[in-house]
Amino acid sequence: MDQLRARFRANNLAGRLEGGSRFATTWFGGLDLTPYAAAQVTITRLPGYAEAVTAGANSFALSYLASTVTSPRTELGVRSGKSFAVNDALLTLRGRAAWARDFNPDTAAWASFQALPGASFVVNGAAGARDVALTTVSAEMNWRKGIALAATFEGEFSAVTRSYAGKSVASYRW
Repeated sequence: MDQLRARFRANNLAGRLEGGSRFATTWFGGLDLTPYAAAQVTITRLPGYAEAVTAGANSFALSYLASTVTSPRTELGVRSGKSFAVNDALLTLRGRAAWARDFNPDTAAWASFQALPGASFVVNGAAGARDVALTTVSAEMNWRKGIALAATFEGEFSAVTRSYAGKSVASYRW
């Protein structure tokens, strides 16, 4: 039985620029709305590397070419929020609806067999969606005594993917 090993370090660099303008409406007793636009770029650099034999033969050892993938993404959406006084606390409800466009959702790596020079092939990963709907709903309760509880649900929906995430936070400020 052949045993192969490879080690490498992939590096990511990402940046995001976002702008919007918040204004209060007369709907629902003064709902805050913030239309926004964002642009982000993620650069992933995978160095060239090769599998090394730890036991057996290197007949099926692979080597991979270095590759750099640049993934630009834009986002258009609106955030909303409203706060309510509840006894000795402040309840804040927030939401977001947005459309994101990924300009490079494809993934691929070029590999070749070390024992067979010229026998190269492409390994394709699962491609993400170009267009994605983004949603967020959150509630936060802040008491005067410094205690706060919050819960957030986020979703990303497209023709090929669905992603759900949630988090909760309990904090105390003194």
